[in-house]
Amino acid sequence: MATINRPHGTTLAALKGLAITTSLLTAGQLGTITLTLPALYPAAQTSHRLAAQQFASLYRTAKATGVPIEILTTLICAGLAFVGYQDGERNGLRWKLWAGAAASMFAVIPWTHILMEPPSAKLLWVSEVASSATTTRGPISTGIGVKVDEASPAPPTNRNSLGAPSPRGRGRGAITPMEEFEPFEDAVMDQTEYEQLKVVKLLKTFNGLNSVRVFGPLMAGGLGLWAALTECG
Repeated sequence: MATINRPHGTTLAALKGLAITTSLLTAGQLGTITLTLPALYPAAQTSHRLAAQQFASLYRTAKATGVPIEILTTLICAGLAFVGYQDGERNGLRWKLWAGAAASMFAVIPWTHILMEPPSAKLLWVSEVASSATTTRGPISTGIGVKVDEASPAPPTNRNSLGAPSPRGRGRGAITPMEEFEPFEDAVMDQTEYEQLKVVKLLKTFNGLNSVRVFGPLMAGGLGLWAALTECG
């Protein structure tokens, strides 16, 4: 079985403190996003494109700072679990707590990329395209490495960029299939109103998923703190 040299006690203590701190800081960052995004819902009723741009700024900042920390914390927790297992604690609790912390932190990554990427890609697309943009076959950057060649699925020619009916029968590329919203007081919903409601819906979808994502690093920090306390005891 593979073995690694056991770090000195001071190094181990520093790594444990770093893992716990970064886990809780990540949970705090994600929690701040959850509390901040609802402030964009009213803004989307005035300018859905401006709300999407504000989301894009928040998203890119969080991604640039959060992803490296998540990877680093996962590796540290996994390393601490392996060191504990290698030290003969196979039947003990401590290494299992660090393994659980590593798994909890790692779970944030697939959760983000599989479930949260679709709404964020659409909001980033809205934030970047001009209001006069039309469907083209040239790739359009979404700001996260995703290229939009037209629409996926391809939109009918009488729908706009968010799937709403276009009044003149000429539409921009849709970023999502048409979804039904109830018009107010049986009035006909116009294009702008539909786009505003769609952006609010995307923001709420992202925020709901983000609220669940907070529990990953929060659990990692809690398990790491538990492991550290059992060692002190």
